[in-house]
Amino acid sequence: MPRTRMPAEARKREIVETVLAILESLPVEDLTTDRIALEVGISQAAIFRHFPTKNDLWLAVLTTVEARAGAKWEAALVPEAAPLERVAAVLGAQLALIEATPAVPKLIFTVGRLTKEGAILEVHMRIMTRLRAILLREIEAFMQEGPQRPDIQSQDIADLLLGLVQGLVLRWQLSGHRFDLEREGARLIACQLGLLQQVKGKQP
Repeated sequence: MPRTRMPAEARKREIVETVLAILESLPVEDLTTDRIALEVGISQAAIFRHFPTKNDLWLAVLTTVEARAGAKWEAALVPEAAPLERVAAVLGAQLALIEATPAVPKLIFTVGRLTKEGAILEVHMRIMTRLRAILLREIEAFMQEGPQRPDIQSQDIADLLLGLVQGLVLRWQLSGHRFDLEREGARLIACQLGLLQQVKGKQP
């Protein structure tokens, strides 16, 4: 039975959501427009009417992820919370997004392959730069509270936290999602931030 004709923007959103759903169980390199068309219930030619190149499709998918991530980060930044509480909340929101949308880390960790399709590295960099900037702002606010240690730099703390999250997500992927990503992330992030609080005021 033919699919009901949809407005172009609605169909584009459906295609993007279908790609994200397929990537939960399929490697990025195995995704084809034939598979997408089959899942959506339209012809392959219809896919290319909405996304003339595969690069256009990847850009749409990545910008959708970017918008979702940004919205979750901002929602986690409760104004009355302390800086490190806001750091933990933002990282928790990122892990919650990944757990709800397992395609996200696949898109991030396969950037080298995706860039062969075109110029989407800019979107990857924009996502990571924005997240790092949020963390850095909150960490710097925390570092202004009380004594300072010259050997502890805000940039290094932000990068260590990002590395913690990336390593945890990779472990979660390799395990076949066999543990609660958000819960384990909350535990490790609390441990890391607790250590920071302990050593920040001490002299080396």
